[in-house]
Amino acid sequence: MGKKVIYLPTCHSTNDVATELIKSGAAQEGTIVITENQTAGKGQRGNTWYSEPKKNLTFSIILHPRYLTATDQFYLNIVASLAIYDVLSKYINHVKVKWPNDIYVKSKKIAGILIQNTIKSNRIEDSVLGIGLNINQQEFELESATSVFKETGIELDLQKVLEDLIQSLENNILKLRANNVTSLKEQYLSNLLGYEEERLFKSDSEFRGRIIGISKDGKLQIETFTGLKEFNFKEVSFL
Repeated sequence: MGKKVIYLPTCHSTNDVATELIKSGAAQEGTIVITENQTAGKGQRGNTWYSEPKKNLTFSIILHPRYLTATDQFYLNIVASLAIYDVLSKYINHVKVKWPNDIYVKSKKIAGILIQNTIKSNRIEDSVLGIGLNINQQEFELESATSVFKETGIELDLQKVLEDLIQSLENNILKLRANNVTSLKEQYLSNLLGYEEERLFKSDSEFRGRIIGISKDGKLQIETFTGLKEFNFKEVSFL
């Protein structure tokens, strides 16, 4: 990973650029598209990801995970989440993975992941793994956002953090290719925000429950007073 790096001083979305590379046939596995200034970064559910120029990491990686079926695609979220968790935990305490693909420090978001897959014959043909990670930004419009600097008062070398993150991601993908999925899933659950804790959630209505797992296809499994319920990405929120 990272043998080919495409650096753009500014761009609208690294995921979009990576997707165009795939469409043109010029995308080798492990290619990184990175920018210092992403003007229209994408988040989940159509949200935008705002990042102050030259302060954070905003990049996308091209993968060809053809060893994964369409129903296994959530494992890409798992390996990316764990890679970010591992790197951030070197600098900050209280880092947690928030299902399905955010990283939090206590109650504040520090990183987001957006994975866009192309499916062919029930296999993942191509994947663009986009990551936005707040490192040195000091001020945010949203109170719910944070960065390594806000948590520690220390500025980090962005290149060093990127190299560590890519190495950690590559290690996790090698585990995935070797089918060590049980170990990866256990690590994900052990660092999952709210795991095995009674919390308040909202779906069609508010309810109390306890996260007990993630299904094979990435659904959140919550044990409630009326039994086990499973939720897709947009079907439940934390309160």
